[in-house]
Formats: sequence, C-alpha cells, structure tokens
Amino acid sequence: MRMKPFQKVVAALLAVIIVVSMAVSMASCSLAKEWSYKYGDKEYNIGVYIYSLYNAYLSAESYAKDAKGYKEGESFLDLKIKDDDGKTAVARDWIKEKASETARQLVALDKLVKKTGATWDEATMKSAEETVKDAWDMGPYAMYGSNYYNPMSKQLEPYGVSYESFLQIYVSQTGNSPYSIKSSAVFDKFYAKGGSEEVSDKDLAAYFIKNYADYSYIPVKLYESKTGEDGNATNTKFSDKKTKKIKEVLKGYVEDINGGKSDFDDIAKNCEKKYGVTSEEEVKNRVDNLDTLKSQDEEVYKSVKKLENGKAELVIKDESGDAPTAYIIVKNDINNDKKTYVSGDQRTGVLQSMKGDDFKDMMKKEAKDLSKDSKFQQNDGAVNSYNPDMFYEKPEETSSTGSSSDSEES
Repeated sequence: MRMKPFQKVVAALLAVIIVVSMAVSMASCSLAKEWSYKYGDKEYNIGVYIYSLYNAYLSAESYAKDAKGYKEGESFLDLKIKDDDGKTAVARDWIKEKASETARQLVALDKLVKKTGATWDEATMKSAEETVKDAWDMGPYAMYGSNYYNPMSKQLEPYGVSYESFLQIYVSQTGNSPYSIKSSAVFDKFYAKGGSEEVSDKDLAAYFIKNYADYSYIPVKLYESKTGEDGNATNTKFSDKKTKKIKEVLKGYVEDINGGKSDFDDIAKNCEKKYGVTSEEEVKNRVDNLDTLKSQDEEVYKSVKKLENGKAELVIKDESGDAPTAYIIVKNDINNDKKTYVSGDQRTGVLQSMKGDDFKDMMKKEAKDLSKDSKFQQNDGAVNSYNPDMFYEKPEETSSTGSSSDSEES
C-alpha cells in the first residue's frame, strides 16, 4: 500500500525532528557535562579535545591534497599523508595523535603556569578574551575590521564545542588570546631576563647578526595600470624600448650606490620624480628574519643574502607577467640594529625566534609526560568516542531532472 502525499510529508517531518532532536541532545550533553582531561581539581571540557580534533582534521586535509589517491569530495582519512616535519602516517591516525598532543599541551601549559609562577597583565588578558569573543561571535577576521562574517560558534557548536572550551584552547593569528598570553609568560620564565635558562645579550646578538638582515628597496613599475568602468584594473606592459631605457637608468643608479656616489635617499628621490614612485611604496631599513623573508619573498632573500653591506642590486620581478617591476635592493649593516633588537623594544621577537623551537619541543615533552603524572586523568570513554569521521561531509548530489519520488503520482 502506497503512502499518500500528506502521509509522506508528515513522516519526513517526523524523521527530521527526531534527527535534529538527537543531534541537539548529543551536542548539549557534550557542551555541558563531559570532560576530556583533569589535572588535580581542574577539569577540561570535552570541547577542548573536539576543537583540537577539528583543527587537526583541517591540517590533515591540506596535507592529503598532495597524497596519492586523493579525490576532491571523497574522504581522505585512510590515505597516507606527510606533514611539515616529514612524518608519514594514515590521516585518521595522524589526526587523533595531533589532537591529543594539542589538547594535552593546554593542560601542560596550565601546569607550567603554576610551577613557574608566570604572571601577566590583567588588562592584556581581558583584551585577549574580547578578541576571542569576537572570533566566536563574528569570525576570526573581525579583529582586522573585515566585513567577512563567519562566526566560529556556527562552525563549532554543532560538534559540541562550547565558548568556554574555545576560549581556553583558541590561538589567534595575532597571538592575542589567553592561550598565547599564558604561553608567552611561561616562555619568559625560561628564556627572558632572570629566567631559568636565560639567554645572554651576547648569545642573542650572535644569533641576530647571523639570522637577520636589514635591507631597503625601491620598486619601479614597468607597466601601466588602468581601471575600467567595471572597476577592474588592466595592466599593460611598457614597450621593450621603454623598458630597456628604464632598466639602463636604474642600473646606473645601482652603480652610483655601489661606487659611493649616491645613497638610498638620493636614488629614492630620483625615482619619485622620474617614475612616480611614492614614499609608501619604498621600503627603508626593514629588518627581517632570513627564514621568514625566504618564505615570503625568495627573490629579495637571494639578493639580500649575497650582497655586501652598503651594496645594491637590480632585480626584476614578474618579468614575463603582466606586472613586471624593477627593484633596486640595498643591503644595510645589521650591526646598526643590535641595540634595538637585542636590548631594546624588539628583543622579545628575536628571543622567540631563537628559542621558539626549543620551547615547542619542551611543550610536546611536557604534554607527553602528563601520562606519568598522578594528578593527570584522561576520560578515555569520552575522548575515544570522537573520531575524525564526524567532520567529513559528503557532497550533496544534484540532478537537473529531479528525484523519482518528486515525479511519482500517488
């Protein structure tokens, strides 16, 4: 006996209500009752682990795109992936291990806060909490004044992550989160002035001179850009003749700098008058970590790496593209920056660059060693009940003709 249309609709609605009710019930239970870890009297909500699992899933997904057998829209969890450290593992196993490590590091961090007596400014912590609340309510780009509305709550609550859990474990890109502030405070207790493993000015200076560079550059466009009525910009390369002439002039400027006839400021003024370069486009006395510079701009990195102090070079970027640009790059003496970066305002950044990997390794070890600590407990039943599969969403199937049930007569 076939169901009438009205009966079909009612049955479908009841099915949806049952599924939604179960999902809400499960999520509510996760948000309110379950815990993942305990250390002494402190409990960590299961959401801390779920969020760690979620982030690990996203990381594994990016690695899986380079894995053999990866297909867009299909689950990658059984594929072998290779992470940035060169470690190879089946994706689902990698995700679980990474999630456990991340969540345990929060417990280890709180343990070290007490052990070291690390402190922080309460106003700074309050500001960090407000940043995390904005990310939860409006999205991680809200702090940059972006109109892109993508609240983390919308992404995470369906999986059972509460705001309280998110506040504890979230690490913002700007470092302005409670986790990051506590981490920096503990870091200082080890490596800053007076720390148990204090880094001397002498050692920090040696690291700075070897791993940082001071450089300046002037960009000169070898193309013209026009914005059409539709608001889109169109680039047109200069003729070969015009490009050749500009390059010859710029090479002359480079020779003047290398020969001591002119300095960066003189050449910058010439380029402003002759080619319309603005002071905002120019970069003067920029100090960068060489590894960071290499990852961001390999062409500038190569030039700065090989140049002697006070010398210049002409580099052409995107020469075969539609926006070729000539750069006069000058390498400055990094020794002139020691006072600011070793004993001044920028010391913390250099110190974190020098000891960052050591600190990460230490935190991994602390997280692993929690298993030997009698004060630590893991809720195996709760933690093991969550798996990476929960985040996989099968693409919806579409049909131009509609389903057979839609065309079926009663």
